[in-house]
Amino acid sequence: MANGTQSKSGVLDPETYAKVKDLRIIDDALFRLMASRKDVCQEILRNLLDDDNLEVIEVTPQDEMVSLFRGVILDALCKLSDGQYCNIEMQKNDKENDLKRIRFHASIVTTNKTPKGSDFSQIPNVKVLYISTYDALGNNQTVTHVSRCQRIEGNYYPINDGEDIIFANTEIDDDTKHSRLLKLFLKSESFYDEMFPALSEAMKFYKETQRGQETVSEVTKEWFNEGVAAERINTEKEKKRADEAEKRAVSEKKRADALEKELNELKKKLRTEE
Repeated sequence: MANGTQSKSGVLDPETYAKVKDLRIIDDALFRLMASRKDVCQEILRNLLDDDNLEVIEVTPQDEMVSLFRGVILDALCKLSDGQYCNIEMQKNDKENDLKRIRFHASIVTTNKTPKGSDFSQIPNVKVLYISTYDALGNNQTVTHVSRCQRIEGNYYPINDGEDIIFANTEIDDDTKHSRLLKLFLKSESFYDEMFPALSEAMKFYKETQRGQETVSEVTKEWFNEGVAAERINTEKEKKRADEAEKRAVSEKKRADALEKELNELKKKLRTEE
């Protein structure tokens, strides 16, 4: 029955099943599984980038990249047949600085994928597809392409520097194939959409089959444990910063007390000499 359809909570314990059942594609735990399928990533990119010939030849979900001072975990990094790289990011938290976040993602992919000692002409082209549950740019559009421009006499003209940023969101419904796809990201139940067979098949597998549910369950537990671990690390860092701040405050107070004592002794000495 490992591959059979099974959507009853008997497959998993009720608490875990409830978590699995409510997961949507936009949620981290499920998207990291969906993104492991090249055909799913390719279907998403072809639709939102309006390129039916786009081909994904490699995909790495949860790809960790590190720069000198800061690292980041990419939701999915796709390598395309033309040598370009495309980072697909899902975002539900509108408290982030979306523009600077994307700027950092594009730069870290560029840095990590540029061969050491290579000529600038060998720097790879990079795309970032940023999918959010809110209108990040506030322009009332479902999909927006952002490119670097040059300004000439007050007019702006795009230049091709090899970087392409695409904002997409589930909030604005413009009744296009884009919003039709994006609305599927908010569904917690399996579905079938003839325009998106790869996405539909993956959703059915993870939601309706025992093996799929068990896989989602394991990833959900890993995701939860990672979150707990990250929270613990952040708490320890905050405690360390607080302890260091307290030590600095104590040290500053000692210096201030010493200076005040020295000043009082000097005043006393001056009064005695008078």
